[in-house]
Amino acid sequence: MPPEAIVAAALVSFAVWWCILIWAISWLTGWRVLARHYALDGPFNGREHRFQRIQMGWGNYGGCVTIGTNADGLYLAVMLPFRPGHPPLFVPWGEVVSAEFVRKWYGSWLELRFTAVPRVRVRLPERVGKLVAADANRSWVAPLDHPTPH
Repeated sequence: MPPEAIVAAALVSFAVWWCILIWAISWLTGWRVLARHYALDGPFNGREHRFQRIQMGWGNYGGCVTIGTNADGLYLAVMLPFRPGHPPLFVPWGEVVSAEFVRKWYGSWLELRFTAVPRVRVRLPERVGKLVAADANRSWVAPLDHPTPH
């Protein structure tokens, strides 16, 4: 087999392996479950915070997520290399069933749960969580002021 064919086969194999791996992560973290209800069909218009980290389910998305807000809701999207199985999400503010600042000895974050899939929890870092909460306070029942120590 010529070396060019070996390189081409290796590249194709890696691309297929990568897509399967990233797609599996989307199922294991709950992203795909959220996407069934909250997949974004068009472009997002609003304030964006790029290269953010979030926790979803058991998984961490470190530095590859764009978190956005506008008057209507919350936007989450992963960077292109991590997109297989991860369509952009848009959750209307009215679908946020639980929003709580949580502080533990190992970190602080805003924990969100949504009406259609309450068992999937999304955690945003406290700094970005405060910005998200500020944009959403007009929609959430009780305003979120400060992280609560636990």
